[in-house]
Amino acid sequence: MIGQYVTVHGDVISHVNISHVMVEDGGEYSCAAENRAGKTSHSARLNIYGLPYIRLIPKVTAVAGHTLYLKCPVAGYPIEEIHWERGGRELPEDMRQKVQSDGTLEIKEVQKSLDSGVYTCWARNKQGHSARRSGEVAVIVPPKLNPFHSSILSLNVGDRASITCSVIKGDIPLTITWRKDGRPIDPTQRMSVTQVDQYNSILLIENLSADHTGNYSCVVRNTAAETEGHQSLLVNDGLAEGMRTRTVCGVSKGDPPLTLKWLKDGDPLLSTLLGANVSTLDQYSSLLNIPSLSAAHSGDYTCVASNPAAEVKFTASLQQ
Repeated sequence: MIGQYVTVHGDVISHVNISHVMVEDGGEYSCAAENRAGKTSHSARLNIYGLPYIRLIPKVTAVAGHTLYLKCPVAGYPIEEIHWERGGRELPEDMRQKVQSDGTLEIKEVQKSLDSGVYTCWARNKQGHSARRSGEVAVIVPPKLNPFHSSILSLNVGDRASITCSVIKGDIPLTITWRKDGRPIDPTQRMSVTQVDQYNSILLIENLSADHTGNYSCVVRNTAAETEGHQSLLVNDGLAEGMRTRTVCGVSKGDPPLTLKWLKDGDPLLSTLLGANVSTLDQYSSLLNIPSLSAAHSGDYTCVASNPAAEVKFTASLQQ
């Protein structure tokens, strides 16, 4: 029987009662508590004197490249030793594998070709009585994207643009979606998405306009993980005095915290003098907006991106 109650002090007390205890009731028990702020848990073993017994081992899904921990759900007490086997061979059999003191099998940097399969754990007591049970491990490879050819794609108003998202690694089923400036693409933005096959998706814009300028993301996920690639699109609108222009500076690689700033002709961009304004699209991209162009806006504009490791720059000229 499982139950819980709240004390006069607001504490939640939860309990598990087991009547007519049997050997198979032994093992590790975990209590998990969560609220809107977070989640925590505590685990402890319940030891019941008796012969070794191993409960059913459910199918385990591991993520390639990560560490896998396989617990042997053994009951009975005392247990002298716990061993693991795979394909009739006792583990560990290489440096990536280790059997911990509590009988947990640890496998570092899991690989699909080497580590998928059926694993068997067996437990023995001092009197020589033993039990064994097998369970399957499936390894799923997380998705990996083919990098875009350049971080910024510069085209003109009226041009056609296409961005291809290709998944070069990862187990199916895969889900591929597109975002613009961090938001899902909708039909009002006059662009279409074609799913070529389960690994490739193409974002197509038949007739570019200035409002297509922005940061585009291809998001790919499977049951193992989610990843995304970024492509900034700059649409040049045949600039003339009095017109409005925008340009995006997008960082395609680099660890946060990132700092993005703009220079004009090598000096810090002063919005108070030029009427330009800079806004942050997300932690990886910055938007420079000039609402009304004049001759004073002509020059070289530089986007400077930096983090504690390095600083990089990209410069483009604005001419009217």
